Amino acid sequence: MLAAGLVIFFFIQEEILEREHPTPHEWTYMTRKYLRDARQLEDPKDGNIRWASSLGRVRNALMRLSDPKKDGAGLVPLSDVTDPELEDPIEFVPYDITAKSEEWRRGYFEALMTAAKTAEHVDGWVLDVTRNMVSPARFVIGPSNPNPVPIPPGAAHAPLEENCVGAFPLADRWYMKILATKGFTERQRLEAALEYASFMEYKDQAEAARSLQELALGEATKGTDATRLPYDGKTFTVRDNTDPPSQNLLDVLGSIANSKARSGDISGALPMYISLLKARRGLSDERPHEPRRSRPSDVSVYQRVLDFVQPPAYPPPPPDGTRPPWRSAEERCQEASLQIYIGEILYASGSRDDGISWTRDGVDLAEEQLRALGAGTKGTKKLCRECLGTGLDNWRAMVSQLAKAERAKEEGAAASKPSMFSFWGGAKEPDGRWAAEEAVVQERVRRTKDIMEDVAPPRDFITNWFKA
Repeated sequence: MLAAGLVIFFFIQEEILEREHPTPHEWTYMTRKYLRDARQLEDPKDGNIRWASSLGRVRNALMRLSDPKKDGAGLVPLSDVTDPELEDPIEFVPYDITAKSEEWRRGYFEALMTAAKTAEHVDGWVLDVTRNMVSPARFVIGPSNPNPVPIPPGAAHAPLEENCVGAFPLADRWYMKILATKGFTERQRLEAALEYASFMEYKDQAEAARSLQELALGEATKGTDATRLPYDGKTFTVRDNTDPPSQNLLDVLGSIANSKARSGDISGALPMYISLLKARRGLSDERPHEPRRSRPSDVSVYQRVLDFVQPPAYPPPPPDGTRPPWRSAEERCQEASLQIYIGEILYASGSRDDGISWTRDGVDLAEEQLRALGAGTKGTKKLCRECLGTGLDNWRAMVSQLAKAERAKEEGAAASKPSMFSFWGGAKEPDGRWAAEEAVVQERVRRTKDIMEDVAPPRDFITNWFKA
């Protein structure tokens, strides 16, 4: 009885994971499980992220997807270069996957991107060959790390450099495999190029990041006449009086603007942000028509029960990004992000009142959209929460700095003796202006706590029967 209960519990948990992290139904069970587990390990409910374990699971899934005896039948290798040092020497051989179904290709892209992004988090990690244990390089004791970080209490002792080798392949290798694979969509190649560019920027390889952004820009404007590009080739600002830009182009130009801002090129980033905000505000407010799948009105009770028990269909493909988006809640959160970026730049460049005003407006818009979002919008909620959190942090930092200067000025004025000419002094700001706004920000932070995280009863109530 206990064994039967454990089996039921296991499969219920697997069903819950499948609904949270869908996988292509045509894959074999173990391949789907490896990818589900990898996604769950990088986004666990208890917050204990295990990047190394996640990467191990997704690598197992990818090995099965390239094995012609399992899920890789029909793949055509595009290179004969192998790496004998790897457990799977053909792990980074790119393939022509055009013979596979759209769902297979989309799942394969998700697996490769999961591996690449996870590898970013374990970049530089080492393997202690004497204990078969992986560890971040900051804990290693040796000449290359003269100031190692202390090991957390209860953990195994720090690895010695002479016992260590590199633990994982570089994230670059997965990104390069994606870009070399034949059969991905323009949108998928663009997403991979932008993620790779962001990683290169993090690694202080600005030239490589720019090259990848140019590659993404080429994907976004493929088939467009070079003389009729919707952006200025020198400033990368969106041109006025042109058709609304595509989702792909907006994403690439936004990435370039962010890179300019992070590198200190404020004069280049600000016009781009303003033009992108103007372009996004010019998008249609109407949701595009989407054909609905017809369903018989006289569905039997048996069929309804069967639909409930059966695993859900694999999600339909997302938009390919070649058309302009509409001003959905997600797009309006993007507008709020742009307002917050503009506010940060204006404040840093000396236009403090304008900077705070832009930031305040961005916070208002992000909060409005976040409160309006319903269920089933996890990705959009995450975006809006990040935007709102950044905006509140920026607003609080700006106002706190001005309030501190305001208090110091008031204390200095109180310490000085009054003058007979003080009546004719210059214009005076309202007493405690920034202190008052500081209180407003603190109240806004308190008020938005309820929408910055989901508080809901557990959905897996059936599994509670098997819990102590």
